[in-house]
Amino acid sequence: MIASAIITAFSLGSVLAWFRYSCGLILSAKPAHDYTPQVAAANELGFLEVQQNLPQANERRVLDMLRKKLERDYHLLSYLLDHSPALHTGSEGFEQRMMMLDFELMKAYYALASLLSRSNARRALQEMTQVVCYFANTMGERGGWTSVTE
Repeated sequence: MIASAIITAFSLGSVLAWFRYSCGLILSAKPAHDYTPQVAAANELGFLEVQQNLPQANERRVLDMLRKKLERDYHLLSYLLDHSPALHTGSEGFEQRMMMLDFELMKAYYALASLLSRSNARRALQEMTQVVCYFANTMGERGGWTSVTE
C-alpha cells in the first residue's frame, strides 16, 4: 500500500515536471514572425499593456485588475480561435490544449500566490501573459489578426 502511494506520488510529480518543462519550452520558442502586436491592436486587447505594467504592480488590487484584463483577452482569443470559420483547423492541437491548461493552472496558482507572495503572484501573471501572447501569435499565424468588429 505504501509502495503504491509512493509510486503514484512519484509518477504525478514526474508528469507535472514534464508538463511545466514543456510549457516553458513552448513559451520560450521565438516565432519567425511575431504577429502579437497586430492582433492586439486589431482586437483592442490589453495584454501588452499588462506585460508593461506588471513589474511595477505591487498592490493586490492592481494585480487583480491586471489578471482580469488577461482573462478577458484569453477568453476572447480562445473564442476567436475556436469559432472563426477561416481559422478553424478541425481540431485543437495538443500544444494549444497544453497552453489552455497552463493558463488555467496559473490562474489557480495566482489565486493562492496573491494571498501569500506578491512576487509569486506577478510570476503567475507573467506566465499567463505569455500564454495570451502565444494565442495571439497563433491567431496571427493563421491569418486571423483582423479586427473582431470588421
